[in-house]
Amino acid sequence: MTIRSSFRFPPGARVIHVGPHKTGTTSLQRALHAGRDAVAAHGLHYAGPTSQPIDEVLSMLAVENPKPPFGAPANDRPWRRLVKEVREQGDRTVLVSSEFFADAREAAVRRAVAELGGESPYVLVTLRPLARIMPSQWQQYVQNGLKSGYVKWLRAMLREAETTTLTPSFWQRHRHDRLVARWAEVVGPERVVVVALDESDPDQLLRDVERLFSLPAGTLESPVSDNRSLTWPEIELIRQFNRQFAKSGLPRSVHHHAIRFGTARYLQQRTPAPDEPRLLTPRWAAREAADLGARMAESITASGVHVVGDLASLGAMPTSGLRRKGEGPPDASLPPELGAAALMGLVHASGLPEVVGHGKVHGSIIGAQPVPTKGFARAAWRRTRDRVRRMVR
Repeated sequence: MTIRSSFRFPPGARVIHVGPHKTGTTSLQRALHAGRDAVAAHGLHYAGPTSQPIDEVLSMLAVENPKPPFGAPANDRPWRRLVKEVREQGDRTVLVSSEFFADAREAAVRRAVAELGGESPYVLVTLRPLARIMPSQWQQYVQNGLKSGYVKWLRAMLREAETTTLTPSFWQRHRHDRLVARWAEVVGPERVVVVALDESDPDQLLRDVERLFSLPAGTLESPVSDNRSLTWPEIELIRQFNRQFAKSGLPRSVHHHAIRFGTARYLQQRTPAPDEPRLLTPRWAAREAADLGARMAESITASGVHVVGDLASLGAMPTSGLRRKGEGPPDASLPPELGAAALMGLVHASGLPEVVGHGKVHGSIIGAQPVPTKGFARAAWRRTRDRVRRMVR
């Protein structure tokens, strides 16, 4: 049953949106970033200089979590700047949104609430069915370097969750009942709002957020999406690259730069053929994910938090994106233009267009003067950080 709660965040509330990943966070953040002036006119300050405060949150997690996240700043100065910004807002309502809050362990949760929440802390959680999240999250892990195939990863997550060493962040983020409980334990269940996404209407999340913050309907405009899922041949190309890269001994920062901000981004700019195979989930995995989603929904309902939307949808079996019974994985043969697009992404990630195009190094000696691995890693990391900042502005 769909619930449209009468709950509204009170004026002056400090709201921490914790995601998790793959639950409409990017669209919501882009809409809020683009509509800063519009929401400010109604008393809501959207915190951070870009669409989401990535560096700020990661810098705090690096201090408070047992294992610092990859790519975190060297100190927590970015976090302290964010805290200062929030505290300067006086009696205005403030929203801080980052799915990386879902990675917060207990100490990080308590620090986030203590330093951002002030006297009126609230937590916003957005959720969608686990069976819909898993293919998107696996693709993201592959872009981050994962070598395991989709079915092997599904088995590890669903049937070996207590023993597998693969992607430990997955259940930290996506045991949604435990995520809600971690934050509710600190702020109280009466200060946690869970929004279940409507899979049939992507804009419903924007309308729900408008109601929660007492914004006029239509204040937030749906952003143009440029973040399509990769096709099966595209993601398999990257996964096979990962297997080769793992043998190279090169640092992770090189992979991050080459794939996340090179090949993957360039591939997403192409328009796949209508018959290009898509990633399909085996029915057994979708059913097990749906069963777990139903149990998580029951636990969240019993916790006493505010609910917007239909939590029962978390346990729904998907009606699309599934393999037929007995069907194997799709054909991963690469169309020639797909391979060309991947190579172009690597060219752009390498920085060669800037170097050669601006005449800094003559084209004939490119490749004859290799940069030492450590030096290249440092240069690649600096360029990656700069591109991240430009990307989320």
